[in-house]
Amino acid sequence: MKKHISLFMVILLVLSSLLVACGKDDKANLEDSNSEVESYSLDGIKDKGKLVMGTSADYPPFEFHTMIDGKDEIVGFDIEIAKYIADELGVELEIKDMEFDKLLGGLSTGMLDMVVAGMNPDPEREANFTDIYYEANLSVLVHKEDQSKITSVEDLDGKSIGVQIGTTQEEIAKTEIKDADVKSLSTNPDIVMNLKTKKIDCALMEAPVAESFAKANDDIMVVEGLTIDTDAGGVAIAVKEGNDELTDKLNEILAEAKSKGLLEKWLVEANELNDAE
Repeated sequence: MKKHISLFMVILLVLSSLLVACGKDDKANLEDSNSEVESYSLDGIKDKGKLVMGTSADYPPFEFHTMIDGKDEIVGFDIEIAKYIADELGVELEIKDMEFDKLLGGLSTGMLDMVVAGMNPDPEREANFTDIYYEANLSVLVHKEDQSKITSVEDLDGKSIGVQIGTTQEEIAKTEIKDADVKSLSTNPDIVMNLKTKKIDCALMEAPVAESFAKANDDIMVVEGLTIDTDAGGVAIAVKEGNDELTDKLNEILAEAKSKGLLEKWLVEANELNDAE
């Protein structure tokens, strides 16, 4: 009898162990399933209720600082796009202002959900890009006293050229302009200051950005009739490489905004606000 009881106890212990093990496995599987939802994915953004946007707010009219009711605010064309996206997703928008060349790193680490910063969808950049939402070529900025020195692309050969670090402009200046002395700087205001003090001969910027700085500074100007094709086709939103579901959703939202005429409206308003500054 005792042997039968002992055998029964052994069987009971084994079954109990198996049930505990299965319970642990089920819990582990559930935790693994939950961990698959990355914070920067479409579902992750909705779960946390926040969309983290990276930008470099020295690029009017796309993104720039201004004082509103005594408070420093980041405004511009890209900001309105990001606000609209956040509203469509039903989440809050958080803006992180960073140096331009740090933005893609923020995507790769998951610190940022998307980058909206007048960025060209260069295939060499490790990111997913949406459809282009604005098309623009590059313009050349010069000091007004030197306007006669640069009138064609050939005149850029051998010149000292100011560009922002990590941009398409930097790559073009380094690879397509003969003997250029490329001055890569962190921000566009730094470039403009170097141009105003004649530490550089000229600067390369996207056309609307160059025009914004020319309007704000009487001693510099955009070279009329001189544009440089970037071959990038324009600017787009960047998300983490492989984040296809979010990319598709952003394309859907951008297409909707474009069909409603909102992109054109926001660009006009951004230019007006920048001009007022």
